[in-house]
Amino acid sequence: MKGRRKYSSEFREQAVNRTLSGSFTIKEVAESLGVSYFVLRQWKAEHLKK
Repeated sequence: MKGRRKYSSEFREQAVNRTLSGSFTIKEVAESLGVSYFVLRQWKAEHLKK
């Protein structure tokens, strides 16, 4: 069974910024970075709450 991966705050911010640029969908960014769509969606929601 896989453990949870930890991602740096910089990595998360860059991933979210790629989705906010409008050039890529959350799914495209998640696949290109090897992270779950649901994880990236959560990071984006948390970012937008700030």
